[in-house]
Amino acid sequence: MESAPVLPADQSPSPDTKPTLVRGLGLLDSVLLLVSGIIGSSIFLTAKDIAGPLPQPVLFLLVWVLGALISLCACFAFAELGSMFPDSGGQYIYLREAYGDLIAFLYGWMLFSVANGGTIAALSVASAAYVGQVFPVVSQDHVVVAFAGIIVTRAHLLGLILIALLTYVNVVGLRWGTLLQNVSTWTKFTAMAAFVVLGFAIGKGNWSNFHAHGVGLSMGVGPAQLISALGVGLIAVFWAYDGWV
Repeated sequence: MESAPVLPADQSPSPDTKPTLVRGLGLLDSVLLLVSGIIGSSIFLTAKDIAGPLPQPVLFLLVWVLGALISLCACFAFAELGSMFPDSGGQYIYLREAYGDLIAFLYGWMLFSVANGGTIAALSVASAAYVGQVFPVVSQDHVVVAFAGIIVTRAHLLGLILIALLTYVNVVGLRWGTLLQNVSTWTKFTAMAAFVVLGFAIGKGNWSNFHAHGVGLSMGVGPAQLISALGVGLIAVFWAYDGWV
């Protein structure tokens, strides 16, 4: 009988070796992943939620700049934390090091069950609604099941299919997930560039849309109410910018 091959000393598995994630993303892949997380459906969904409390055009644009500056400061903080704790896990690792295992554990389950799950659900429903505008056969007007006040439409089913499909692609492997991410990001860039070019070329916009129409910067309210309105607008802005985390 042949004896089992013996690994050289430098190739023997170490008992202290920890499993790690595959580091297969390049610089371009990482940049596209970050940009795609920010420039997404949320930007198109939140405009009306910001215009409600902030009907003044200058304040509407200012709240986006303010949210960007605050998010940039958070990015700097995360960059420093990432260099201090170069482990997989992101916020979980930072909270574990700062407050202990329990807080990090609860935060992880909150992300899984509420924050990330709710964001995925909202974006999938929005995507299905947009598809329904182009292809009415899967619009929200077609009710599939209505029971005990719960209504399930074809748009809901399409949203579930999109979630399942994207999950499967990312589970299959990093290469296919990266390819899908890069293609979708470049497609998004192309579509937004087309909106800008066509808007200037054949658009029928009017600069009067940026006029306040009698609404001053204070919007006729006190400082406390103005700060409250800015805070409400920032909630939607932060949700739109949240893709960088």
